[in-house]
Amino acid sequence: MAWNETKLTATGRIITDVKTRTLPDGTLYADFTLAANERRYDPDTKEWVAGKSLYLRVKCYRKLAEKVAATLTVRDPVMVTGRVYTDKYETDSGPRSDLTLDAKCIGPDLSLCDVVIERKPSLLEPAA
Repeated sequence: MAWNETKLTATGRIITDVKTRTLPDGTLYADFTLAANERRYDPDTKEWVAGKSLYLRVKCYRKLAEKVAATLTVRDPVMVTGRVYTDKYETDSGPRSDLTLDAKCIGPDLSLCDVVIERKPSLLEPAA
C-alpha cells in the first residue's frame, strides 16, 4: 500500500472483451473496460432515464487475471475494487489518458445475475 492511494469500488458492466497477455517477467495480465451507467427514475415521465456514465480501464494480474479471463465476458455485471489513477500515454495522434483501476478484487454483481460458486476442498476444511 502506498501513501495517498485512491481506492475505489465500482459496479457496472464489462463492455470490451477481456484481453490477456503475459508480461516479460512471466506475470499474467488481463484488462477490460467497465461502464458504470447511472439510471434514475423520472417521476414526471414515469420512465427510467440515463444519467452520467463512468468508463474505467480495469486491469489485474496473476491468479485474478486468470480467473477473470476464464469466467467473465462482455455485458457481465461486476463489482471491482482497487486503486484508481489517471494513466497518461502518447499515441500517434498525441497525448491520451485513461482512468484506470488496478483491481484487487473482481466479482459478479449478484443483484443482477446468478452464479454457482465452485469451492475448493481446502477452503472448506477447518483450520488446524
